[in-house]
Amino acid sequence: MDIDTYKTTSYRYDIQGVRAIGAILIMVYHIWFSKVSGGVDVFFVVSGYFMAGMLARSYLKDGQVNPWGFWGKIIIRIAPLCYTVIAATLVLGFFFMPAHLWRGGINEVFTSALQIENWQLIRVGTDYLTSSDPRSPFQQFWALSLQVQFYVILPFALYLSIFLSKFFGISKFNILKSASFTVVLIIALSFGFSVYYTAINPSAAYFHTASRAWEFFVGVGIFIGSPFIALPLRNSRILIWLGFLLLLAVGLFVPESATYPGYIAILPVAAAGMMIVGGIAEKNGYIYRLLSSKILVYIGGISFSLYLWHWPILIYFQHYSGTTPGDMSMIEGFTVISLAFALSALSKKWIENSFLTIRSKNKFIPYFTGLLFLIPVLLSSYYVRSEVVKEFDKVKKMDYVADNYYHGESAYVQEGPSHIGLGRFIGIYNDLTKSYLDECGSGMKDGKIVSCSFGDKSSDRTVLLVGGSRLGHWEPMFSHLGKKNDFKVITAILGDCSFGYHPKNMIDNHICNDWNKEIVGYISRMNPQPRVVVVNSSRSDGDGEFMPHGYLKNIKEILSLDIPVIGIRINPTFNTPNSCLWRNSKNAYKCATSYSSSLKPINPAMIVKDKEKLKAFYPVDFTNILCRDGMCPAVFDGYPTMRDKSHFTESYILYLSEALEESLDSQVGGFLRLLE
Repeated sequence: MDIDTYKTTSYRYDIQGVRAIGAILIMVYHIWFSKVSGGVDVFFVVSGYFMAGMLARSYLKDGQVNPWGFWGKIIIRIAPLCYTVIAATLVLGFFFMPAHLWRGGINEVFTSALQIENWQLIRVGTDYLTSSDPRSPFQQFWALSLQVQFYVILPFALYLSIFLSKFFGISKFNILKSASFTVVLIIALSFGFSVYYTAINPSAAYFHTASRAWEFFVGVGIFIGSPFIALPLRNSRILIWLGFLLLLAVGLFVPESATYPGYIAILPVAAAGMMIVGGIAEKNGYIYRLLSSKILVYIGGISFSLYLWHWPILIYFQHYSGTTPGDMSMIEGFTVISLAFALSALSKKWIENSFLTIRSKNKFIPYFTGLLFLIPVLLSSYYVRSEVVKEFDKVKKMDYVADNYYHGESAYVQEGPSHIGLGRFIGIYNDLTKSYLDECGSGMKDGKIVSCSFGDKSSDRTVLLVGGSRLGHWEPMFSHLGKKNDFKVITAILGDCSFGYHPKNMIDNHICNDWNKEIVGYISRMNPQPRVVVVNSSRSDGDGEFMPHGYLKNIKEILSLDIPVIGIRINPTFNTPNSCLWRNSKNAYKCATSYSSSLKPINPAMIVKDKEKLKAFYPVDFTNILCRDGMCPAVFDGYPTMRDKSHFTESYILYLSEALEESLDSQVGGFLRLLE
């Protein structure tokens, strides 16, 4: 075994087939199932294998690590196509993306272009109020961003191995062998972090560089160890078969509820590793011939393009047609795949291949090429963003209602156009209660009880609103009543949490748990104590509407303080109301939702009140104001009702404040009476 072992490593067509299988699985599961397929993990392992080979052969040839040459090859490979896709997605967004998503989309142009999209998704993922947004057409760039970050890290990992090896007097060939110790250390640390972080924050762990690095370095390790692998032919064939079947099983059998990556990512990573290792000796078996077939090798060759193009095509098709993952027909799905293949084939021929043929001794040419594509994308995005932000910020300054309150019986589905206007559409995410903003929402980060005052702030009569974000969106109505009737409104809102309730998917959410443990004690220490405490009285999830025991326990504790409690029934939810309004601006009635789709016929809190004989507990149901004849509008009198699928806009609640007040009075026997 000598230095030439790595130099003469033959090109692995079968690995292109592995990459093709990964790309096909990604598209299939994105389009029809919207769940993890393991295909991206395959990309990471294959990328680690190929990039390690590129860097190692360069080192063995020149006797030194040349990161600038390595990075230059990467830039010339990915920059032209990457920025072409970003630019095309940006332009098409004007025609196919609903206006209320423009601001977030523009932000992701920058992060995608700068190869930090994974960190942007982590940042946005921590904001509960964006959790129900439709997915971004730039979201697929998280994986490319991770790969680029890996490409930056890899030369330094080799530098570390070289430094340690030279320190101990190890030969050039054995330096690569000794690099396995560095690789194993990185894999162990990264995998350990992935398991830990997935347990406490799976949405962030999915995109985190440190929780994914081990997958790349598994590929690196396989390349380093490949000359020393000598499996019998029979074992190689078995290994390829097992890897192939295991990869297919990941998408089929790993449930959507599974936290990822964590331990589960071992499955697709192992599958990719088994197929790569098995292909070292195997050259003739069925699976090897399939992976090395012209069609799969071709698909593997355009897999980078397929991955980048299929996602915006899918997202824009869903916006255009109103479909969602899981309900696309076979014809619609194959239409998306066909368009992705067509654009990928053209991109491969006219963009990727054109720049890959560039040969120049000037080492700066790749970097100039990258800048040539990057700068126009950044400049055009900056201009578009500045115009969008102007419209977005206008919503903060709007006088929504101007004393023009609705005094009818209830909101109802209206025929005809929505009359919302482009500016309101763009700024709809700014149309939210101030109880979510600035210091009022700071408790969402650490679980501390944070209070804010509204209404008549000088009054010693207080109404306390305590709960999650779907209780907080009633603050504008209570603040309006407070200003009119001389009482203060105090909010203690914690997004992504619930008063007295620990949802199934938040059992280990220590922030929510700690906040709930302290809230009743916080109320008992308030001076002066609130005259009324307002909470949500029910929840709705995949199991329907219910009033959990956690609510009841906390409500009883507050009642024991001689403070009456108003429990507001959870509001009906929509699917994607504002995307629907954008598509159906002339027929807004199509975007209404039935309250029975998320609420039970009888308010669960009424049943509990009667059963437990809770005299000072007042279940309040505003459904009769929000909906008529069982239908709830997505827009009413020009006011968009929802900022997302679950939360009302501030303007809509303000507009209905007078009608809501009348309903509140009738249900509690006079609201002001409770404040006496």
